Amino acid sequence: MKINTINLNNFRNYENASVSLEDGINFIVGKNAQGKTNLLESIYLLSVGKSPKNSKDKQIIKFDSNIARVEINFTTREGNKTIQMLLDRANKKSIRVNNLNILKLAELVGILSVVYFSPDELKLIKEVPEDRRTFLDVSISQFDKTYLYDIIKYDKILKQRNTILKTNASRETKLEELKLFTPQLIDTAEQIIIKRVKFIENLKNIAKNIHKTITETENLEIFYSFNTENKSIKEQLNDLFEKNIDKEIELGYTCFGPHRDDIIFKINGLDCKYYASQGQQRTVALVVKLALMEVIKNQIGEYPILLLDDVLSELDYSRQNKMLELTKNYQTLITCTSIPKLNFEYNEIKIKNGRVVTNDN
Repeated sequence: MKINTINLNNFRNYENASVSLEDGINFIVGKNAQGKTNLLESIYLLSVGKSPKNSKDKQIIKFDSNIARVEINFTTREGNKTIQMLLDRANKKSIRVNNLNILKLAELVGILSVVYFSPDELKLIKEVPEDRRTFLDVSISQFDKTYLYDIIKYDKILKQRNTILKTNASRETKLEELKLFTPQLIDTAEQIIIKRVKFIENLKNIAKNIHKTITETENLEIFYSFNTENKSIKEQLNDLFEKNIDKEIELGYTCFGPHRDDIIFKINGLDCKYYASQGQQRTVALVVKLALMEVIKNQIGEYPILLLDDVLSELDYSRQNKMLELTKNYQTLITCTSIPKLNFEYNEIKIKNGRVVTNDN
């Protein structure tokens, strides 16, 4: 998979810009606050339909404009494709793929596959479980659309079940109403957990090898918190809901299921969240994203686009070189203030005040 051109109009600090990309590594170079990260944001936006910064659509539009446009032309093994997005302060955003309207964001996911890493990715290791579940859902959805629809279905059933648990109805009335939604929740949860467990199994082996290559001495392990060894997933969930129904009624929400699960990262047997240094945590987060590149490639038959925001400044020279050696064989965009000395070819794109500049500017 390769992005050929990106066209931006009134997007963040870009008034009008056209960026051409090459295979391999593309360095997006410029001083701070020039628009380097905004360029990566535009790609992610057209991949999953929302900003990696969790910004509202209106915040993405240039401050003195009412409409923003983003267009990406790219090539996959299926041929050339174009995605266009129109952001409007007065209306909902509109999306077109090969000039055909996309009515739901779920239809967009998986067309342009990307893996995104930024300094904020430390939250994957050190912050709340919700961040790690989001990583699971965005990652798996890029190559499994059924999983995405299961997540959407699960969330709807979960809201309905929680509404019943919160009502002032009698225990007997609640139990009767829950008979409809709990089995649906368990069936959908089972499908989600099965795919999450398989994904982690594929990811952890690749990540372990990459981590060893970069660190040389550390051993990385990754676990999914739901134990599938003793009983089937459905049996475990049935047991949990039956034994804890009074607790759930008292609390007013569903206590078990994929919306409560987590990922655990360990280095040399110790939980990274509590015992790893910030440098180690950052390396693990980066390694997980590099491993994800391989997982997606094994699923869809080609590498996604790798977006690395300000990653070089956080790595020492040795780890920089090892990381770049791993990423030069697929299209990678790296934002930085300066390019390290390299012994292979790369493409350089200079950004200044939301403009692409040449040496003559």
